[in-house]
Amino acid sequence: MDLNKQDKLEATIAALQDRWGNKAIGQLRASNGSDISCVPTGFPALDDALITGGLPRGRISEINGVPSSGMATIALKIMINAQAQKSAAVYIDLEQNFDPAYAARCGLALEQVVLVRPRDVSQALVILQDFVLGAEIGILVFDAALKLLAESQASQALATTLGRLIAPLARAQGVLLFLISLPANSPAIAIGDPINSTLAHFATVRLFIQRVRWIYRQQDIGGYQAQVLVLKNKLGPAGKQANINVMFSDDADDDVL
Repeated sequence: MDLNKQDKLEATIAALQDRWGNKAIGQLRASNGSDISCVPTGFPALDDALITGGLPRGRISEINGVPSSGMATIALKIMINAQAQKSAAVYIDLEQNFDPAYAARCGLALEQVVLVRPRDVSQALVILQDFVLGAEIGILVFDAALKLLAESQASQALATTLGRLIAPLARAQGVLLFLISLPANSPAIAIGDPINSTLAHFATVRLFIQRVRWIYRQQDIGGYQAQVLVLKNKLGPAGKQANINVMFSDDADDDVL
């Protein structure tokens, strides 16, 4: 670059930083994902598949799966790890799926969780925006209805909301995690390709989880094995898979609840 042009560029950047702050503008640098701040998922195989070691802070992530696939368990373990990092946690339960007793058994400190149960999609999106813009939230889990993505009006409202939250979320370094419950008979389940929606455009990480098989201990079901596919990862390669074990006991294991 011509020296005179470089001087003008640096002078413009300095003026913009004086006006809007150092975080508003800067120069990009190469990253291999190792310098990204993350919250671990609690499943080492999945953290390895994500390259960064967990869900990235300051970004939007999405987990897709049918009920009982292990999606809620992963979300709880991420919240537990966020609490271990002294981060405030919010759960927007649009689908009325949150089970406090199960969450407590998993190790979540319920007294440190703000549980929100909005009456409809519109109220949920307003509350989501207020939390991201007005509070120092370490992690916010949004248990969303599929209609939030499939219905045109709701999808447009979601796009508008997320567009406003990208920059504030990055500054606050919070994790915004959407849980999308898919119907068991969805064609997307068979091909491992959940609905490509407005949310998919904004998400840095998209995961798809399926239960593969039950794990038996003697004659009882001790848990199940699930397969997690990385559908999208802006910070690493997509297409990686991780097998995780979700157990129903407290026996020591890397991937046990």
